[in-house]
Amino acid sequence: MILKTQAGPAEQAAIQDLLAIAREKFAADLHIDVSVFDQPAWDVRRLRDRSTTSANPTLYFTRHGTLDQPLPRVYSDIVKSWIILDRRSVGNMSRRSEAARILWEAIERRRKGRAEAFAWQNFSEEDLSQAELLMRASWSESTTCKVIVSLLVFTRFLAARGVCRPLYYTPQTPRVEDFNRHTIVGQQERRDRLPTDAALQGIADIYREHAKEPADRFRAAAVAILVVTGFRIGELLTLPLDCEVEEVRGGKPRYGIRYYKEKARGAQKMFALRWLTATGAGLARKAIHEIRTLTQDARARARVLEETPHRVLIPGFHWAARMTAADVARSLGFRQVLRALPRHIDRKGVYYRAFEVEAFLLSLRGQL
Repeated sequence: MILKTQAGPAEQAAIQDLLAIAREKFAADLHIDVSVFDQPAWDVRRLRDRSTTSANPTLYFTRHGTLDQPLPRVYSDIVKSWIILDRRSVGNMSRRSEAARILWEAIERRRKGRAEAFAWQNFSEEDLSQAELLMRASWSESTTCKVIVSLLVFTRFLAARGVCRPLYYTPQTPRVEDFNRHTIVGQQERRDRLPTDAALQGIADIYREHAKEPADRFRAAAVAILVVTGFRIGELLTLPLDCEVEEVRGGKPRYGIRYYKEKARGAQKMFALRWLTATGAGLARKAIHEIRTLTQDARARARVLEETPHRVLIPGFHWAARMTAADVARSLGFRQVLRALPRHIDRKGVYYRAFEVEAFLLSLRGQL
């Protein structure tokens, strides 16, 4: 078989049109210069709807297993276009990026390390097959299945835009979760993951009797909400302040909690409502009230930080004020001043400048 390594006029036009649209959407969605599109790593933290998500905010377009060996532009530009034009959650974007990286490893192996031998016109089902074999050698069946399905979505995206021919490939890795979920053994395994009655009783004892300090009360109240609602941890941590909903239906009172649904379609930030039983409602009311009380000062401080994104104001100090070591330590909540802060000495002794402390704190925003 002779591999076609140069795109024809129609394919070149399709690729150029795709890249133009992708670059425009990239700049609009991430609010950064379009030239960043060409870099081998993207910082996509601006796209995260929830600050609590654990997804890596950096997408790498480098060879699998490396962070400093960029993928060939002829390949990576198309992958980037797919990820940004068919955008989902940051977690899904990261999975797609990883899928594309291991696909390139398979493509390059098939061509005996000759990257220049690749063209989208010779992209084939065998490339997908080899990629799936590489995945199975390193990952679980569940992960492999999810990633190879992502690659099938990728191939449909390419074919629909005339970048490559339609590919007809059937993954060989079974969907482990699907058949386990509907067997007696699988259902028992899922139940075994739930907390035992003894563990739930222990949590109740901690909440009712043992948690005394504010930090302990806060954690115990948060766990209590998890127990009665079944929220994911991200849904708990992003509860809005006015999350409680009460209504009367059919002459009976109902109580529920509004929350941001974590697995929303298209990663859109949307509300959902979880209605609770009478027993759960009683516990949730108390726990939410306690959390509101404990976080009142922190929320007030957060409002100040949101209103002054260019500064981190230090309560009680003008930006040009002198601060003693004790002032700085108390403001930062540390026992002693960090060495990273610049200090000054005059006749009165060691002192710090408030605006330099503010600048230090501002440098930490987004890292904590």
